[in-house]
Amino acid sequence: MSTKTPIQTAHEAPTTPPNHNTRLSVARALTQVIKHRRTIEWVRVQRPQWLESPVHRELLYGTLRHYLSLNQTIDQLLKKPLKTKDIDLQHVMLVGAYQLIYTAMADYAAINECVSACKALGKPWAKGLVNGVLRTLQRQHQERPLNTSGDDLALADHPTWMANKLSEQYGSTGPQLLLANNQRGPMTLRINTSAIDVSTYKYRLTEAGIGFDQGPWPETIVLHTPQAAAELPGWQHGHCAVQDMAAQYAAHLVVDNLPTSHDPTVPIRILDACAAPGGKLFHLHETLGELGISCEIHALDSSKRRLADLANIAQRLGHATRTPSQPEDTKAIVLHWGDGAALDLAFNRPFDVILIDAPCSGSGTIRRNPDIRLLLEETALLEQQDLQLRLLQNLWQHTKPGGSLLYSTCSVFAEENDQVISHWLEQTADASVQPLNIAHGQQTDFGWQLLPTESWTDGFYYCALNKASTK
Repeated sequence: MSTKTPIQTAHEAPTTPPNHNTRLSVARALTQVIKHRRTIEWVRVQRPQWLESPVHRELLYGTLRHYLSLNQTIDQLLKKPLKTKDIDLQHVMLVGAYQLIYTAMADYAAINECVSACKALGKPWAKGLVNGVLRTLQRQHQERPLNTSGDDLALADHPTWMANKLSEQYGSTGPQLLLANNQRGPMTLRINTSAIDVSTYKYRLTEAGIGFDQGPWPETIVLHTPQAAAELPGWQHGHCAVQDMAAQYAAHLVVDNLPTSHDPTVPIRILDACAAPGGKLFHLHETLGELGISCEIHALDSSKRRLADLANIAQRLGHATRTPSQPEDTKAIVLHWGDGAALDLAFNRPFDVILIDAPCSGSGTIRRNPDIRLLLEETALLEQQDLQLRLLQNLWQHTKPGGSLLYSTCSVFAEENDQVISHWLEQTADASVQPLNIAHGQQTDFGWQLLPTESWTDGFYYCALNKASTK
């Protein structure tokens, strides 16, 4: 999954363009998410002006993160509930409330801009209401600051069904997961070893005054402070990519589970079956190249737009790509447009290894994508199972006997992880689970679960499956 973490760090007071009502823009973005059920990604693509500065991103991500508890706070200050048609006013006040409670930005900026937003919304009658609510909140918070890191607040910031399910599936770890979801995820980089030497890139970071910690692999580093990606040393030359540590396990697990009986004179055939936006794909390409393993890598995705975005990212990183109809290039990643769950996949030979990073709820990335906790419904977990099972069933037919398949999701819910594998194994006689041992997270019945309670990893699930050899 792609990371969408706001680059604004907590409690800073970023600058914003003059004569521009940032709070109004953020309130409008909130309305798109809540009323129209659109994602932050939709806002980023369709209304980029609403996320144009660090302060926009801080206010939008922060207000979404605490949307439910902020709603409770505002409702307690209203003499009577607002009408449904005035949800835009509610969102203006939520943005102001977030700024007053959670940031060090000037209180007057929050209140003045929120009040002036009423006119822009065509509701000048609400100026006194918005001003009164926010000034009351300002006074209350000054007299008795809210505990913004407590268990009660973290519980209030999650839908009841989600909090209950995390408690049911994780026991005493459930409250810790709620707390983790309210934190900001770290910014983790993957040094592109096909473009630059690891030690050279680390030196350039140090030279630029960018502090970092070393991850579990040489190419993995965690920045002390998030940075604008485009301003990182060598970004335009493809020297690094932003990729969460949990997602970086995929390439190493694929390498660890390469078939041992493979003819070393023949390139290993690998398929990334849900490839876009390409983080795991490119990391795998870089890792195999670093190890000198001859391979033929294919990437499949059901979206033409996402596949085009993947090709653009590949170009920045220096990875050659081609379509199946273009002349053969043994070093190029072959891009296929198609549905991994469809029966008519046009692959003429099976693959030694298949990676399925299955579509899922994204529940393991809530700290980066706070809109998920507001848009996700419990019924969606079981609805996703059908697609996840069809992907496994169909792509297993394209896995060579003696080969392996790595199933992954960025979910923390068993419905998308162990339950899927359990149902599938009941129907698949030639499949066996390969035990995993990962430095982070915990073992499950069939795979391994990484959790955001460990600050360096998002929530992520892996299961390695081996296909029996033909006799």
